[in-house]
Amino acid sequence: MKIAILGTRGIPASYSGFETAVERVGERLAQKGYDIVVYCRTHNVRIEDDTYKGMRLVKLPSVNNKYLDTLSHSFLSLLHAVTHRADIIHLYGVGNSIFLIPLRLLRRKIIISVDALDWQRKKWNRFAAFCLRTSAGLAVRFAHEYIVDSQTVARYYIQTYDKEPVYIAYGADMPQTTAGEGTLAEFDLEPRGYVLFVGRLVPEKGVHHLVKAFEMVDTDLKLAIVGDNPHDRPYVESLKATKDPRIRFLGFVYGERYQHLCSNAYLYVQPSEVEGTSPSLLGAMGYGNCVLVSDIPENLETIGNAGFSFESGNPLSLKERLASLITHPQMVNEYGRKAKARVQQVYNWDRIAEDTERLYLAVAARDQAPEAGGRDR
Repeated sequence: MKIAILGTRGIPASYSGFETAVERVGERLAQKGYDIVVYCRTHNVRIEDDTYKGMRLVKLPSVNNKYLDTLSHSFLSLLHAVTHRADIIHLYGVGNSIFLIPLRLLRRKIIISVDALDWQRKKWNRFAAFCLRTSAGLAVRFAHEYIVDSQTVARYYIQTYDKEPVYIAYGADMPQTTAGEGTLAEFDLEPRGYVLFVGRLVPEKGVHHLVKAFEMVDTDLKLAIVGDNPHDRPYVESLKATKDPRIRFLGFVYGERYQHLCSNAYLYVQPSEVEGTSPSLLGAMGYGNCVLVSDIPENLETIGNAGFSFESGNPLSLKERLASLITHPQMVNEYGRKAKARVQQVYNWDRIAEDTERLYLAVAARDQAPEAGGRDR
């Protein structure tokens, strides 16, 4: 079976959860003999080879700006995929839903993985948010199946469009922890001597609440903030304006250095106000970190009974939780073990690849009747 995967930046994964999911699932299916074709954006993919972990890479250009990058690349990718007769076309990202109608008219079998409620993110203006909400309705109506990775998001789609999605969880690796003395020394950190945040520095991630809360905590621990945002320098600079010398902004960190930081944190904090299933949060849990998250439904679903929460958007609530966990290291160690066990049980890539394979086989076996399900309220 030939499966064309479109809508991401491409692999090797270096940016977001969709790319990581494509890589982790795709390599497992390729090992089983599936012909996996991943469409990549030329300005994001740095490797010269046309294959990676058993998957074929098709590298195509795009209009490299915030609004047209995905759509322009998806359009070119779809032209290629249709010409080369993929059995299943798997689109990632609700914004690509505009391509579903012509694909259905061409009698292609289509699956789409939708984002979290992306139109709630502050980075989009009103028109872009409207387009994303409209695209969600198109995804439900015209894809043969649509996938969500969160039960919270699934409930929204069912209530709004009256059509059940396919729930396939996002996954996380179970890496070995590493010492990483050199990396920690580079950033002036010590093992178990810092609280960690990883993510884009955008307002909906709530990093400003974390900075404010940490400034109020009496501790010798440091706060290590991994991430950046070249598109909103005023917000980033407002974060860096803190006078607290314990707060360190490390920028983007990848590869082994990132593994070292995750392996040696005392606590991981996810203060987001809008979120889906967070790859960074799952990654931290996979490393055996105790996690503290804002109490939005998506975060609570991810941690289950294996972490702690605070009132979203409330720095005082976050400060109290931080102070309590900092003074209870045995509890932090216990919940780090619980977090790792939860990832192994619920967010296992092998299981997720099997779920995805079953969906591909089921859609491929259907007839080509052009019905579209759901209703748009």
